[in-house]
Amino acid sequence: MTVTDTWHTLGMRGTGSNTVEAHGVLVPRHRTCTLADLLRPRPGSARCHTVPYPMVAALMFALPVLGAAHGALDAWTRAATSQQRTTPPSASHALTLTRASARIRAAGLLLGEVADRADHAPVTPLLVAEGQRDAAVAVELCSEAVDQLLRASGTRGRAEGDPVQRHWRDITTAVAHAALSVDAAANAYTPALFASADPSTDAGSAAASRGRAGSPGRPAMTAPHAEGHTV
Repeated sequence: MTVTDTWHTLGMRGTGSNTVEAHGVLVPRHRTCTLADLLRPRPGSARCHTVPYPMVAALMFALPVLGAAHGALDAWTRAATSQQRTTPPSASHALTLTRASARIRAAGLLLGEVADRADHAPVTPLLVAEGQRDAAVAVELCSEAVDQLLRASGTRGRAEGDPVQRHWRDITTAVAHAALSVDAAANAYTPALFASADPSTDAGSAAASRGRAGSPGRPAMTAPHAEGHTV
């Protein structure tokens, strides 16, 4: 087996995703699986095996982005707190902190709902598409927030060892992943929503018969949250 040093990226350098080549190696059939196998839910199994892969695919890429955004916000706040001992905080810095922290908070709330639906909600095309939508938009919010923080960091933020800049690189690289594309999420969500809202379709008829309230096509959720209450 040969590991080829090919992972030279703007961000996510710590993953060490180099190319691995194996020559003359026999892989038994029972040690292999196809992409179709991975995408196919297993009825009657534990929840983690019955959820369609698209319902959780974006989530596993989005959560590290949320963590990096929190890291950038913490680092920026520490630097700003240290600086204000000699220089009062400017109005622009106050706005940056307010907007960035709110965006990151909103992203966390969105991803929390995505995870909750994946764990407890009924599996429907609309809920699968909502998960893709919310994860993609959450990542977009994180990216916007950390862009703001980096711009407000001045020349300090351009230093190679600056933590805000490092988190920015990781997030900028991650948001390019196809699983986090807002365009792809829109292409999945819009048809699912229209189908659910259209009474002439099976999905629309089922939605109408349940008499659901709230956003169009969204089922009521009664699964318990970690805190022990229901929504």
